[in-house]
Amino acid sequence: MDSTTIRTSVRRIVGQMSPFGAPDEVTADARLVEDLGYDSLAVIELSLRLEKEFDLQLVRDTEQAADIKTIGDIEEFVIARVAVASDAI
Repeated sequence: MDSTTIRTSVRRIVGQMSPFGAPDEVTADARLVEDLGYDSLAVIELSLRLEKEFDLQLVRDTEQAADIKTIGDIEEFVIARVAVASDAI
């Protein structure tokens, strides 16, 4: 899966799950909490959905999670995880 496809999929999922229901506002700079209305439960649900969508184990430590604030951060994180998973095959 290429990075453009991953970015498109991440933005679609984030927009669909946004508590504010604002899929048109999902840009790389959009912030999960401030711009899209995610709370801690919504972030966990998003993480589970991304894990399922990309067949990955995502953030399991709070230090890593603290660095993820924008959609661009999520995209880069998923792209890196997909690359690692592909290398393991």
